[in-house]
Amino acid sequence: MLKKSLLVVVFVFSAELSQAQAFTYYPFNSIFSIATNPNKPVWADFRFQMNSYFSSLSTEVSPMFNLNKNERAKFYVGAGLKVNFLNFLNTDATKQSPLEGYFLNAGVRASPIIKLPRFQVVFELSPYSNKNFDLGVFRANLGLGYVLGKKKQ
Repeated sequence: MLKKSLLVVVFVFSAELSQAQAFTYYPFNSIFSIATNPNKPVWADFRFQMNSYFSSLSTEVSPMFNLNKNERAKFYVGAGLKVNFLNFLNTDATKQSPLEGYFLNAGVRASPIIKLPRFQVVFELSPYSNKNFDLGVFRANLGLGYVLGKKKQ
């Protein structure tokens, strides 16, 4: 119980420091996202793998661009990098680069419940390639998000 409470405090504290405005969890991919305000025209998304070995703790960093101004559903696109700073600890000098690959995102953040407009369902398609462009995968992400902020008067 103490560990879970400490983890929640760490996430809230890091969100406050980073000016985070939204949290999203993609349960099928075990990815946790902290983002700046996704209601702004341009925002940033930081994703962390939650279910992996310490040697593969990859982080994805991506600027996102909203394509519309609808309050109920925001369509967005973005591109970014997948990095793993633990690669610096690798004893093989050829594998010490933190860059792992590149990706594109195209998605929608929808608010399906009128009385809970800050609760969102997030779906996106995301082609990914490793840094050498010799291996790739077409990813689909489905998650639940919550946008922080003050209630509108």
